[in-house]
Amino acid sequence: MEFDATFIIAVISFVIFAFIMNKIFYAPVLKIMKDRQMFVEKNYKDAEIIKNETQKNEQYYEGELYKARDIARDEISKQAKTLKEERSKEISEYKAEMLENVTAQKEDLRNSALSAKDILKDNVIQIAKEISYKILGSGVNLESIDNFENKDEK
Repeated sequence: MEFDATFIIAVISFVIFAFIMNKIFYAPVLKIMKDRQMFVEKNYKDAEIIKNETQKNEQYYEGELYKARDIARDEISKQAKTLKEERSKEISEYKAEMLENVTAQKEDLRNSALSAKDILKDNVIQIAKEISYKILGSGVNLESIDNFENKDEK
């Protein structure tokens, strides 16, 4: 194979064409592609950072939310316990008051019964005197009635 001037001119023109194409077309296109790749990578890294921060914040807020729920649960249980104790205390006081009232009423009834018994006793004695006076025509000895009552009580 022979190399003549046309071959050398073709090689030189190809090198010049490649150099011009590199300056005019390839270099700007490669720069745009490189810039675009850097832009995508930067945005990806920023997105990863934001994602990590979001996850940290989410974990922090979930932890705070759990703590707040625990505090609220504790406070609710304390309030419920306090209310239960107050209710028990009020019920106990009411029961004691009712027991006192019942005891007082029993005592009043007992006193009323004794009073009624004394009144009936006096009435029975009076009626017995009247009956004995009407039947016998004379009064009855009160000591015999008292002795009779004492025997019944024993």
